[in-house]
Amino acid sequence: MRNFMIYMALSVSLFSQAPDSLFNRANRYFETEQFEAAARAYEKLSSQVEHEDLYLNLGNAYFRIGNIGQAIWAYEKGRILSPRDQDINYNLNYVQAQVRDRIQPPDDFFLVAFYRAIIEKLTILDLLTIGGILFMGLGVLYMIRNNGFIFGKIDGLIQSVLITAVIATGWIMLDKYWAVSEDQEAAIVISSVVDVRSAPIARGENVVFRIHEGTKVDISTSQPGWVEVILLDGKKGWLPSEDVRTL
Repeated sequence: MRNFMIYMALSVSLFSQAPDSLFNRANRYFETEQFEAAARAYEKLSSQVEHEDLYLNLGNAYFRIGNIGQAIWAYEKGRILSPRDQDINYNLNYVQAQVRDRIQPPDDFFLVAFYRAIIEKLTILDLLTIGGILFMGLGVLYMIRNNGFIFGKIDGLIQSVLITAVIATGWIMLDKYWAVSEDQEAAIVISSVVDVRSAPIARGENVVFRIHEGTKVDISTSQPGWVEVILLDGKKGWLPSEDVRTL
């Protein structure tokens, strides 16, 4: 676990005009090991600005007070903003190893697993950048053609590769957009132990299984006070909405 505090370069300019700002107070709380106060301050700050380093600090503060579920939630929020951040991924993996539930998704064909890994690591901005570079490559290729330079078979091969890459990038971008736009919403269990029920009503006989703090779930539907969740292995059930925190 990398228990250090990040001083956010992006946010420093935002708060530099207020010496006793919430940002500075949160940092001081963390430095003096007042982690509960630091977590409260970072939480309040997160309602004003979103930055991966803010969520890293928040996760570190929650971890230091033993709040695994909230720490995972914060790291997951940071990873959404910066999927390849080494510190966020390291700390997230470290804390996830302490989650009691070991829920594994069904085994995928290796190409499907590889494709999902790519989607997880790339942001929409990354894909837009890659697409722009590929389009520029096509433009350069056509300019060379128009100027009379002929590469024969190599010319056609380069064009085919670039067009295929553009189509693949566009597909991945659409797939990622659809994943973000789906009705299902990811969430983290923040209560120590939660009874998952077959119906949104608290009766002893309708408990189907239990999950623990830090487990990641998808919310498929909700109603006042309750959410229906789906686990990675396909199990589903209802639990009180106060026991999870959406990402």
